[in-house]
Amino acid sequence: MRVQREGRLVRATLERPPVNALDAAAYRWLTETCAAMRPDECLLIDAAGRVFSAGHDRGEPADGESLAVGAAALTAVLRCPAPVVVAAQGPAIGAGALLLAAADIPLIASDAWLKLPELDVGVTVGHAILSRLLPPAVASRALLTSERIPAAVLGTAVRPPDDLAPAAEDAARTLLGKPLGMVSLARRSWGEREHAAAAYESEVTAFLTRDRDVT
Repeated sequence: MRVQREGRLVRATLERPPVNALDAAAYRWLTETCAAMRPDECLLIDAAGRVFSAGHDRGEPADGESLAVGAAALTAVLRCPAPVVVAAQGPAIGAGALLLAAADIPLIASDAWLKLPELDVGVTVGHAILSRLLPPAVASRALLTSERIPAAVLGTAVRPPDDLAPAAEDAARTLLGKPLGMVSLARRSWGEREHAAAAYESEVTAFLTRDRDVT
């Protein structure tokens, strides 16, 4: 994982070959990167390789502590003081798809796809964030069936693969070109991102509570 600053544009690149799986260190890196942002900056999250992110690293236990660390990273993206652009150049799976959905401006290559195998790996969370990217009923179906969702479903977020990187940078530069403070004011006043973060936290709490009751 690496962070590169270009003036007020901060580029955070997932770089965990071969599939950019998210382990505890990657989640904490995302959390810390978002916490360090200023409202007058813009965070552009992208990834190296052919896969944007395969989601949670299967090499780590999918227990309550791991879920809490991952959830903290996703809510940190939603609560980032700066606007967030996410560019998915390849498949976005599980937490990778939720990371894309947490962006202010999500962009995805036309040959990429989403998949939410959450139920298959024993968790039920993600609907609150995924519903920012997909209509709620489609988000429900994606989580219940774990079927692939082609990039084409995302409409204006889709870019030809060769155009994705410049489109993401153009989007970030456009946000940075707005009158100082107006983007930050809009994001705060709308309250939508905080609503999604709080709803996602409620999903996580409900799941963990149920999990304790069952065990």
